[in-house]
Formats: sequence, structure tokens, C-alpha cells
Amino acid sequence: MPPDRQQPLVRTFSQPPLDLGKLPRHNVASPIMKILTGILIAIVALGLLGYIFIFLPAKGVYTAVKQLQASATQVTVYIKNQDLAGTQKQLGQVKSNLANVSQKLKPLAWTQILPFVGHYYRDANHAVNAGTEVLAAGDVTINAIAPYADIIGLKGLATTGNGEKTAQDRINFIINTLDKIKPQLTDIGNHLEAARKEMDQIDPAGYPETFRGVKVRENLTTAISLLDQATSLVTDAKPLLESAPYMLGLDSPRTYLVIFQNDAELRPTGGFMTAYAIISVNKGKISTLDSGDIYSLDAKFNSQIPAPDPIIKYLPKVPYWNLRDMNLSPDFKVSMDQFYPNYLKTGSQKVDGIIAIDTQVLVDLLKVTGPIGVSGIGNFSADIYPPCNCPQVFYALEAFADIEGPVVWDSVTGQVIVKPQNYGQRKSFIGPMMYSVLSNVMAQPKSKMGLLFQSAMELIQQKHVQFYFLDPNAQAAAESFNLAGRIVPAPQDYLLVVDTNFAGAKTNAWVTYTADQKIDVAGDGTVTKTLTLTYKNPQQYFTNASNSLKLNGIFRDWLRVYVPQGSKLVSAAGFETGQTTGTDLGKTVFEGFFTLTPLNVKTITLKYTLPFKAKSPLNLLIQKQGGAKDFPYDITINGRKQSELILNSDKTLNLGF
Repeated sequence: MPPDRQQPLVRTFSQPPLDLGKLPRHNVASPIMKILTGILIAIVALGLLGYIFIFLPAKGVYTAVKQLQASATQVTVYIKNQDLAGTQKQLGQVKSNLANVSQKLKPLAWTQILPFVGHYYRDANHAVNAGTEVLAAGDVTINAIAPYADIIGLKGLATTGNGEKTAQDRINFIINTLDKIKPQLTDIGNHLEAARKEMDQIDPAGYPETFRGVKVRENLTTAISLLDQATSLVTDAKPLLESAPYMLGLDSPRTYLVIFQNDAELRPTGGFMTAYAIISVNKGKISTLDSGDIYSLDAKFNSQIPAPDPIIKYLPKVPYWNLRDMNLSPDFKVSMDQFYPNYLKTGSQKVDGIIAIDTQVLVDLLKVTGPIGVSGIGNFSADIYPPCNCPQVFYALEAFADIEGPVVWDSVTGQVIVKPQNYGQRKSFIGPMMYSVLSNVMAQPKSKMGLLFQSAMELIQQKHVQFYFLDPNAQAAAESFNLAGRIVPAPQDYLLVVDTNFAGAKTNAWVTYTADQKIDVAGDGTVTKTLTLTYKNPQQYFTNASNSLKLNGIFRDWLRVYVPQGSKLVSAAGFETGQTTGTDLGKTVFEGFFTLTPLNVKTITLKYTLPFKAKSPLNLLIQKQGGAKDFPYDITINGRKQSELILNSDKTLNLGF
């Protein structure tokens, strides 16, 4: 640069200031502002895109799902009202709402490519597909049961005819149309199986436990479990339907031994085997051939089989194994496999099967039919008899059969000269009473059909009725539908409480228990359980001075608790003779003995560890003892209390932790 154009390195104060406006602009903030502006525009754009392509569609899906939920809930209202036509119409609305959810999901299809969130869209599609299959199964089900609507107490659609038809007429109608149900049952099963496959692809563990107060994970687990059970139920019904013609004597009359178990004196299969009847079933029509007292069978049983250990220990002065005590296994088939061959040794009639019923059957049927009279015996009803706080039919049967008193024989003639009331007729009323009950049931009008059907199904489900067949196919069919009182394998955890009343006095009419299960799962999956059983007898001793009838007394209980095989007992409390650990029916069994007097409480506590490491959810099968009452079960897992369970049938639970 020429010397005259060089600028001094130091400008003096006398020189004018530089004109900043004429300098070239190199503003450092400018690129930053551009970047920030770009980011802001991108955020706004993404927000707008998210609003348009995610929020609005998601909001539409949410609204559609709420509408679907509301319409589905309404279906249960129609079902509870036994309105088949209304149910069918409402299912149509549910189908429309489900289609709307499917339509609202489509704009979100692109999200399935996104990590972490893509599975939600796929799960939603699986759920919609499953719902479609379930609705299809519902349509087929309604069409299948429509011809039998009035028989099972449902209103609307087709019926079997006018109200003058008796129960027997309607049973005959069912028998003659059984073949028509089989294809529909297969169709229902196919739809449910397709729905199950869709739902099985959803992993509840990928969802939060709760969202806006709704138990998301638990509800998903429950839905999947219920669908699995429904699918199995339909599948298991097929062999039963195929064996029904044999069981009902369509091709040839069938003969059955009916054993009456007194559930007030609870034994492993449902009660003390107190009496029996032999019935014939011919094309669905039932007739009684013979009946008698279980003691009359034992009188014909000449074999002296040494009594097993439990009888020797807990039923004093009984050195031999009598027929009346041969139901020591809680598995009905195992007990009947022991009983039936010995029954034949009495010279009694061969039968095609055995049906066990208890006094709850009489009580529930009388609730529907109303009071009935049995010629020469008396009148019976399900009303509560205040002096003993028990159903009148129960008190009347005990008054007839179990009056105590001395028996005196003449030393010369050998004739009985002094005897208690009804001596020699003990339980001989079973045949006449059964005939009267069946006659009343079969003569009930159309208005009672729904209640009768519902009562019959509940009694079977609650194991107050159990079946045993000599024919292998019929037995397999009964087992598949859980009608045979079997102790079954469990995939993970298992529990069965078995009480054996070795005292009489009919104490189980009043004794109740509650079960509290505390389940602790450690970090490594080790499961420790504490089971607390609280037994109560709130009823005082009862004696009728006019006839010497005595009811209630000391409850002498041989208690067995069945748990998964390999479980280890940590501690036990409450048993009076100590406790032992053994194996039976593929389970580990903790057992002991205790007594309970009227107006008192007894607590038994067992702490044990399971033989496997658990992962959430823990699958627990609780089986109900035959003939037992409905008992409450409280379950807490890792400090989280579950909803109270009333054990009125076998239950499968999936417990998240």
C-alpha cells in the first residue's frame, strides 16, 4: 500500500470517530439466529404435522374406543336381563363401533415403523382383529341357542313352543336336536381360536400398570386369560356333546348309581356318603329303580380291608375300611375307582356310571320349585328354619334320619321292642324324595325354566354334582368339561384346601373359613407364600328336646393343603397333632389335624416356598373341594392387595407383580 494511503496504527483523540455504518457487516449473532429460527420453524412444522397426523387421529381413536367401550358394556346389561334379542341388536352396535375404531386407526399406520411406539399400533390392530372374531363367534352363538331360548330362560327370538310344555318336553326337544349344535360349536371355536391367536401377540408387560386410573396391564392380562378360557371351554364342550347321546340313553337305557353326600359332614369328594339310589335314564327320561341307606350296603360288604392311616388316626374305633368311608381322595375319579369295585362285591346292580350330589342340590332346586311334599314322609322347603339357622329341608332330613336313641331287643324272640323314631327306615326316604323332586322339576312351567337351568349349571360348576363313567369316552368327555371332580395339573402355582370332617354332628352346616394368601416374590424370582386359614363356627349346640335330635358339635378336621410338587414348608402353626409333608396326585401336601368347638375360631398358618422362580404375571390355579361352601380368598402379592375372590368354582388367576 502506498505510504500516503497508510493509516496510522494509533488514532489520536483529535481525529474524528470511525463511521461504523460504512464498515462491512460480519454480525456473529446472525447465523445463530438463522439456526434458531430454522429450529423453531421445524418444531412448529413438526408440531403441526404431529397435530395433524398423530394428535388428531389419536384423539379420534380415543373417542371411538370410548364409544366402543360404552356399547360393549351395554351388552352385559342385556345379558343380565336375559334378553337374547336385545343382546343380538346391541352386538350389531358394537360391531359398528369396532369398525369405526378400525377406520380411525388407519391414519396412524405409518407409526408402526417408529421405534418404541410402533408396537402400539400393531397391538391395536391385533385387538381390533380379535374383537371382530369374537363378535363373529357371538353371532353364531346367538343363532345356535335361539331355538333353546326359553329353555335356558332367555327372552326373544325363537322358542320351543307355548308355555304349557313341561320341563320334560323341553328336555326331549334338546335331546332330539343335539346334532344340529355340533357344526355351530365348531364354527364358534374357530372364531375364538382366531381371536386368541391375535390377542396372544400382545404383551401386557409393554404397557403401564395404570393410565388415568385405569388398570391397563391387569385388564389386558385378564382379557387374554378370559379369551384363552373361552376358547378352551368351547373346545372341551365338543367331546361332551358327542357323548351326550350315550349319557342320556338315546341308543339304549343307561343305569346310574346316585350317591347322596351330606356336605354338612364334609368329606374329600363332597360329603359323607349317606345314601344311594339307582336310576334309569332312557332317552332323557329319569326313573328311580331302587334306593337305600349306605349302611345297608356296608352290611352286605363282607371284605375286611384294613383301614388306611387317616381313619386309624382320626376316626377311632373303625378298624376296617367301610364303603361309606372310601371317598378319601379329593379326586372324585380316584375315590370312585376305589369305591365301585367294592360296591360290586355287595352283589348290587352294575351301573354305567356314578353321580354324586349333596344337600345343596335339594336346597337350590327347592328355591325354584317351592315347597314339595313327599308322601308318608313330610313337606320340604328351602326356607330357613330359625331354631337351627339352617334350611328346613336340611333339618327335616336330619330329624328323619339321625334321631338318636336306644335299641332294645327281646332276649327270647330277638324282636326289637324299643327303638328311636324311623328306626329301620333310616334314609329309606331317599327314593321317594328323589322321585318327588324330579317330578316337580320336570313339571315346572316355562316361567321357571331359566331359573332351573341356571341353578343346574351353578350346582355343577360349584361341584355339588360330580360324574363318573365306566365308559372311557364318556369319562374323558366329563373330565374335559370339568364335570368329573378331577385334580388337574397346573402350569405354575396351585392351591387346594381339603377338609375331612371325622366327627359327624353335621358341623359343616355352620363352619366357614376364610383364606388369606400373602405372596412375596424376591428379586431373583423366589416365591414365598404365607397361607392363613381362619375357621369359624358361629352356631351354638342345637338339641331338640322333643325328638332328641342333636346338631352341631366339635368339628374334628383332617386338613390337607395341596400345593405345587416340590414346595418346601418353612413353618406351620395351629395343628394339634403336628404337621406332615407328603405327596399325592402329583402335588405336595401339607396336612394336620385340629378341632373347633361351637362359637369359637381356629387359625391355621402355613409358610412355604414354591419350587420355581416366578416371572410376572404369576399364574395361580385354585381348585374348589367338591361339596364345599363358597369361601372368600384374600390375596396380596408384593404388598399389593388383589380384589377379593369368592371361591365358588375352580379359578385361574394371573397375578402381576
